[in-house]
Amino acid sequence: MFQLRFSRLLAVFLAVPVLQSACVCGPGPNVGGYDDPSGKDPPRSLQGVKFIESEKGEPEVIGCADGQREGFADLTRHKRIAGCLATWEGTKSLRDKPTGKACGDDKGVCTSPADACSKGWHVCGYQGKHEDLKRHTTANACNKEAGPGKFVAAMSHGQTEDLCPPPPTAETVFPCMDSGICSEPVCCGDGCAFGKCRDAIWRGQTKISLGKAEGCGSVTSERNGGILCCYDGDGDPAAAKAGDAPAETPPATTDPTAPATGTPSTATAPTGAPGTATPPTGAANPATGPVDSTRTPSTAVSADGAPVPAGGPDPTRGPSTAAKKTGSK
Repeated sequence: MFQLRFSRLLAVFLAVPVLQSACVCGPGPNVGGYDDPSGKDPPRSLQGVKFIESEKGEPEVIGCADGQREGFADLTRHKRIAGCLATWEGTKSLRDKPTGKACGDDKGVCTSPADACSKGWHVCGYQGKHEDLKRHTTANACNKEAGPGKFVAAMSHGQTEDLCPPPPTAETVFPCMDSGICSEPVCCGDGCAFGKCRDAIWRGQTKISLGKAEGCGSVTSERNGGILCCYDGDGDPAAAKAGDAPAETPPATTDPTAPATGTPSTATAPTGAPGTATPPTGAANPATGPVDSTRTPSTAVSADGAPVPAGGPDPTRGPSTAAKKTGSK
């Protein structure tokens, strides 16, 4: 009888660590870090990282308030998501509201991390909805095409502080925790890593800024100063920017053979269907739906058929090959 009870207790004792290892979020055993009794586990610093920058352009098209990206530098492939490097004093929440004061790598210290995003853009995930990132990029692009460094979203990667939750649904709202297990923000870039919970955005493929000392709600710019900015609209920011410019009305054409009496000309219409104008060859209708971020945008066309500059850098050019260290101008 005693042996039977002892066997049952032993089985329960052995099962507890197994259950905990299957559910606890975070990087797992980490000497001097994750398992440190003092609770210290700082994420990796961005100091010394050589970021790859995009071409400079209109902030509303680039996505960064200073008009240049340090993440997702290929503007033709990644139109609707940007990685923007910023600095601020002390610790900030990635959900702090923007103040409207433009800042960032080339524009000085930020009051709020959100100020690193340009007008018409927002810090990805600031509402705690995982679909926000899904609408703007893919797991492959986030993990392999964002470039050097880390760029974080405004959402912790866990729904609770101690257990890995089931994959999120459309109704799931992620918190922005200050620190601790599962608090680390979702992250894109070469410096991001997998924790134990990997389903926050893309099932099994969601990376984080590893280090539970800085959760989404309490980050420093030294270690988490790369901000993920997502476009507010559904289409191509460059096309939307070009559409803001009013089209010029072409001057009226007069018939030189008409008498100078002010009587309207009755000149014969050009060859073609009566009363209709022949559209210019190659004219295209403007896009009416969301733009696939993996496709090269079509050329915008004005009302008179002439190509309209899309604004910002030339989309046929790749990202600048000049690498820049953190904090350089």
